Amino acid sequence: MGSMHTRRLGFWQVCALAVGLMVGGGVFVFSGLVAKKVGPALPLAYLLAAVPVFLSLLPLAMLGATLPTLGGNYRYPSRMVSPGLAFVGVWVYALAVFFGQFPLYALECGRYARLLIPWLPPELTALAVLGGFFVVNLLGIRLALQLQGLMVALLLVALLHYAGAGLWTFEPSRLAGMFNPQPAALLQGVAMLSFTYFGANGILELGSDIREPGRVVPWAISVAFAVVTGLYLVVAVVTVGALPAKELAGSEIPLLAVARATMGDGGLAFFVLCGAMLALTTTIHGLYVVGTRSVLAITADQLLPAWWAGRHPRLGTPYRIQTGIWALSSLGVVTGFSLETFAAYATLGGMLLFGPVLLAALRLPSRFPEAWRNSRFRLGKPLLWLCCGTGLLMVVVFSFAILAELGSWLKVGFFATFLLSGCGWFALRKRTLRRRGIDLAALLRADTLLPSPQGRK
Repeated sequence: MGSMHTRRLGFWQVCALAVGLMVGGGVFVFSGLVAKKVGPALPLAYLLAAVPVFLSLLPLAMLGATLPTLGGNYRYPSRMVSPGLAFVGVWVYALAVFFGQFPLYALECGRYARLLIPWLPPELTALAVLGGFFVVNLLGIRLALQLQGLMVALLLVALLHYAGAGLWTFEPSRLAGMFNPQPAALLQGVAMLSFTYFGANGILELGSDIREPGRVVPWAISVAFAVVTGLYLVVAVVTVGALPAKELAGSEIPLLAVARATMGDGGLAFFVLCGAMLALTTTIHGLYVVGTRSVLAITADQLLPAWWAGRHPRLGTPYRIQTGIWALSSLGVVTGFSLETFAAYATLGGMLLFGPVLLAALRLPSRFPEAWRNSRFRLGKPLLWLCCGTGLLMVVVFSFAILAELGSWLKVGFFATFLLSGCGWFALRKRTLRRRGIDLAALLRADTLLPSPQGRK
């Protein structure tokens, strides 16, 4: 499947997108929750959490390097595993992200903004954030990625400023016991912090829009992951060492407690604006950039009406899908529903996406042996099985953990309706296509996924 904007995204643009997708509000929320469990072992928990996530991303990097394509999180499993499973994964993830995670993160931005402007309603800030990103993405991916690069740069500066300010009150003695936490608490902490590393798989959505994807995709994932891991470790060490353990344990958001104790009013305002708020908005914006690709791929497979794929006659952007994302997320802001529940659904949907893509990576050597052998980034079969096995184990464990965290059969049942609605739409659409004389299986078989020679550079 081609694009009007092919071969123009370079390494640094893709890298900035990956960093923005990974560094979200989770680093602010989960750092405090895990610090209460493991105390000074917070940096160790961050380091251990990075290992399984990085291993599970390597097969995805191999897919993106070997078979670059738009909407890879849908197209790989739809061609190599199951079209129904791939469709339902995107269906659940998209609904929950756009209605739950987007408005939740935008409202969190509004709450942080009130630290600077107390009279500003969070809902107004949230709607402004969502509307702003809608306009930027409507104007084209080049502008969107330029903005993402600037936002990520400011975010990194803010977190490094936090680390530098924290050194003024840093006491190494507070790190005593870092390497002997309670094993059960450490395991729980590692599982929670693993979520803060997910997101880099979003760049699979841009595969054939990336210049030299065979080189850029694996390098961008690796460099972004290294930057984020290093950043998390520095932040964790400073957070644990800058304040006494009792003060951290009593704070809802330890990073803000440290910032208040170590920065003046100007520094705190900069950290809130460019640290906390940009951590949230780079994730929203990154998902906005990649969020249309799998929907376009589904539309190309005729599983959604072709009308949705309409592009703006002058800008060339998929304005109808983008308008739908904006409308759904804005609706989430004003409904007053429990957006935390929908955000949990988004994480479950992410697992439904992640698992099938890992299965597709396992099938790559047998389905496309020549492309696998010639790939610029190839995992040998033993390493491929290790990495995919690690990722699939995480998918199972995390999915059960999130379902347990939902806390009620009603919430679990409502998530089941998300799943069933996707299954129902897929079955209905497949039947409609059959009546029109279109065989979906034959349609997918005709798409080999093999890139053009220049796509493998």
